[in-house]
Amino acid sequence: MPIFKRKERDGVLINLTDHSIQLARLPRFDRRPQVMESLVELPAGDTAAAARWLDENFKDRGGSYLPAFCGFHPADRILEHETVNGRRMGERDYVPGLFAQRVKTATADAWEFAVLDAARGLPLAADNSLHPALLFGVPYSEIRETQERLRRLGIRPRRLELGTLALLGGLSQYQALTGFPHLVAACEIARTQTRLFILGKDGVHTPLSLPHGLLSVDEAAMKAFGTPDVAAARRRLEEPDEEVTSHSRRLVRILSRHLRPAIDYFEMQTGQRVGALFSAHLPSRLGWLEQALAAAVDLEYLTPDLGAWLPVAGLQVDGAQSLGPSWFQALCVVAQLAPAQGAPPDAKNP
Repeated sequence: MPIFKRKERDGVLINLTDHSIQLARLPRFDRRPQVMESLVELPAGDTAAAARWLDENFKDRGGSYLPAFCGFHPADRILEHETVNGRRMGERDYVPGLFAQRVKTATADAWEFAVLDAARGLPLAADNSLHPALLFGVPYSEIRETQERLRRLGIRPRRLELGTLALLGGLSQYQALTGFPHLVAACEIARTQTRLFILGKDGVHTPLSLPHGLLSVDEAAMKAFGTPDVAAARRRLEEPDEEVTSHSRRLVRILSRHLRPAIDYFEMQTGQRVGALFSAHLPSRLGWLEQALAAAVDLEYLTPDLGAWLPVAGLQVDGAQSLGPSWFQALCVVAQLAPAQGAPPDAKNP
């Protein structure tokens, strides 16, 4: 028996979205399968509750920082489909020029850039071909802001990455694993807009963002139920009764009126048919709205079979059966995603 035995190192998963902070304790941070315990979902702005959860679950950490897998969703992120000329990839100004067309301030010293293969998610190398690609960009200012937010919680990122890339990699892996028969449209419903990504036969496509988000649902609920403000309407939505669910299609009508044409346009342009919808950002208590949106646009609502996927992703989760689809993106941040299925690049420290 060795005299010195290395102590298992604890760590944490934290996923920051527009609507929630998702946390999980990782009691064997550097080992696989990665065990996940004490999963919790908190309101996005409730930093105090997050700090209390960390204190309760890591009583012995003293003043040390917790290593963490971190997902984040900066407001000014870029993730767009583009056809890229492989011959020009080695030119000094080519890639920065692609981003400058989208954001005038997207300079090499202010942003983290990457050009990814749209089908595999890997960095695109220079060659003599045209490639469908994903342009990925995050401002260093938002990386620093997130790092500071994590530092105040006593968290040191082992990996800080755009949660959208992790999600797309995880969905691609799940499709391949299960032979899922449909193309998937993935939504990230924020407060005032909805980002849409379609996992096509030739990789990820990025239609224009929809100009409405959860606020439009809150406003529809306020009108339908006569609540005094959107906060009261949100409370009705988070504890839906029969009256609320009976209005589900009406509540998501503005979203569906923009989502269905976006999907139709993709199908018309590519000849590929989308059959399922996955929504990533809404908290668990609003998951019923995602199902209502799928029904409103005549798509199957994709609920990943975690029992089939977790072992392949190198994860072991206590109470996995009770986790809803809202947790899938957070799980993807810490999952083992095969490179061929689009493993996401990390957002580097500035």
